[in-house]
Amino acid sequence: MQFLPLTEIAPAIQAHVRTLRNQPDVRKFMYTSHEISEHEHANWLASLHGNPRQQVFVVIKDEQAVGVVSLNAINALHKTADWAFYLDAGLQGKGLGSVVEFWLLDYAFDVAGLEKLNCEVLAMNTAVVKMHQKFGFEVEGVRRQNVVKDGVRVDVVLLGITKAEWLGKRPTLVPVIERISAS
Repeated sequence: MQFLPLTEIAPAIQAHVRTLRNQPDVRKFMYTSHEISEHEHANWLASLHGNPRQQVFVVIKDEQAVGVVSLNAINALHKTADWAFYLDAGLQGKGLGSVVEFWLLDYAFDVAGLEKLNCEVLAMNTAVVKMHQKFGFEVEGVRRQNVVKDGVRVDVVLLGITKAEWLGKRPTLVPVIERISAS
């Protein structure tokens, strides 16, 4: 699997990212669930160029773009960031998310030089909350009724992990990731 900067890949792959993001099973777990237009996607891509507060990568598997993983709200002073990811709906639940999360944690705490990583997950997405906890994230709080989804206010779970926590947890996950990657 490869993780390539979104701003440096071919326009056709950049366009395919919009297709992935617009899948109903991806949109249902996003803060905004409307279908992203070409114009909106182009504006988002343009906003990434030279933006020190965001790094977005395309997940490539078998020469196909299968997802996106990003660091957002990067704060160089405090060495913190938020992160998020999404995968092709047809590949969800097969271990790929674990490989992406493992890579992102290594990248954030090694290459990007961060000391703390945060994420937000819609409370109804219990599988992803549990996956983050498996990687050492701790629930730090809940923003009650914070987002409107299909006309209903839903909670958002706040999770975080420090570099030290990741370095302590990482060795126990290496065999799991190696097993998933080999399959």
